[in-house]
Amino acid sequence: MYRALLADARFHELLLGFDRDLAAVARAAGCARCGGVLHSARFRRKPRGGPVGPDEAYDQRLSFCCAVDLCRKRTTPPSFRFLGRKAYLGAVVVLVSAMRQGVRRRGSFPSLWA
Repeated sequence: MYRALLADARFHELLLGFDRDLAAVARAAGCARCGGVLHSARFRRKPRGGPVGPDEAYDQRLSFCCAVDLCRKRTTPPSFRFLGRKAYLGAVVVLVSAMRQGVRRRGSFPSLWA
């Protein structure tokens, strides 16, 4: 089941769409330091564990750079695809963690607040 999800191109397109939505919100907000306009400053990542033969846009981290000369602060919105600076895709890390824990019945997880 998990392998099928990771191999499904629609799942990865959905994650890319979520990232584009987050990037649009961050760009519309402007620079956090000076309020200036943000220009695209995408950078390529080499994600591990992704789909075979993805679109080139999938390997790019959506990021922005302030247009004001003395500011130039970089703004990188959160991502559904990438876990910070890690090399593995976020979905891969989450699914592998779930696979290691195994399937449990509802209510069988230990309570943290007990």
